[in-house]
Amino acid sequence: VAARAASPSCERTHRRLSTHQPFTMPQLRVYITACNIKKLDTKFYNIERPRCWVTVSHGDKKYTTKVGIGLDPEWEEETFFEIADPETDKIGAEFFIKCEKNGNEQMLGDAQSYALNKLLKGKQTYKGLVVPGGKADMMFTAIDFGDEEAAEEDDAFMDFL
Repeated sequence: VAARAASPSCERTHRRLSTHQPFTMPQLRVYITACNIKKLDTKFYNIERPRCWVTVSHGDKKYTTKVGIGLDPEWEEETFFEIADPETDKIGAEFFIKCEKNGNEQMLGDAQSYALNKLLKGKQTYKGLVVPGGKADMMFTAIDFGDEEAAEEDDAFMDFL
């Protein structure tokens, strides 16, 4: 059986395919800065020496901050998530508090989710995780997805003036 020579078009196709960069999913940077829940009624929640932390998640990946002391800890922590579809994917966030004295641990407030489809590429966007007594502050940055600049608002409704 004689060996067949590869056609020139097959060689070009093989070369072109082998030079492609591997596909990487878009990245989202989540920077969790601090919280302030000083208005929390600690007696109601049975908390004497509070310890707080935040968990953010996307799909199977979760990131939990270090445990902060008091009702206004600062974390200054960041994590990255791969985003399959920025138009529909969401980031989840939960806030937890624990009493160091009695071990009482609980999620404070409701789990919240954040849409990613309005983020601007490369620009930090503030997101607040609202909980009873205050909030935790986060900054979302779309590393390699999103619009370059904000869409202009339509002022056509004012044309009648």
